[in-house]
Amino acid sequence: MFPLTHAYAIGRLVPASGPLHLLGAIFPDAILTWGLPWERTHRAGAALYAFLDEHYPTGRPFAVGVISHGSVPPGLDYYGDEKYGPFERGYAFEEARPYASRAAEICDLPEEMGWWKAHNFVEMALEWLLAQREPTLGAKVREVLEHPAGLEELVPYLEAFFGRGRVGLRESLPGMLPFLALEPITPETLAERYERQVRLKHGVEAIHTAQAAALIEEIATAIQPRCWDFLEDVLGKIGEMLRQKGWAGS
Repeated sequence: MFPLTHAYAIGRLVPASGPLHLLGAIFPDAILTWGLPWERTHRAGAALYAFLDEHYPTGRPFAVGVISHGSVPPGLDYYGDEKYGPFERGYAFEEARPYASRAAEICDLPEEMGWWKAHNFVEMALEWLLAQREPTLGAKVREVLEHPAGLEELVPYLEAFFGRGRVGLRESLPGMLPFLALEPITPETLAERYERQVRLKHGVEAIHTAQAAALIEEIATAIQPRCWDFLEDVLGKIGEMLRQKGWAGS
């Protein structure tokens, strides 16, 4: 999922969430700028919580945010990307099936990459819908990336746990901003920022941004109300996991 969706999720899961919760919920996708493997940031939430519980308990809210985002233990990206209900993969991939060929063409990528790219279009459609439902989400994400309260003290422990990426963590989080549509959040701005991600990841000079924006808008209409049912279901599952593991109070 994209950052507004993760921000929305942690706000629902921890109603009194603070900046470290939100930073943690965004952090796993800092692989875009930090350079760590996806598996390292999406499958280590429980181990990170245990590490911070022992060495820096003040940082536990960050770990709760990471857990809410990740795949192991099952957070939002598990249900969105990997497995949801009876589907072959996660919810976003299932919704993306009809759009795979168009997504590949829009991104100027091989047909076999279309399903993967199309699931990003589903995620962007959900970003746009959530921005309309919660208009302050974009500003909250921008604020926490530009002024990450509590991060300075936490960084040495995160680097001890994860190791160092190709740039320092202090730089990698605000370094995400040029790739994110936060203010305003429209199909057009989402498409333009997504072009930057595709260029960075795949070396594609440009995508067809007008077609991308049109597809985001089309998908946003098509996935309702299923997307809201999905969010309610998985937030219930994740919230119950947090309570059972004793993570909910951090």
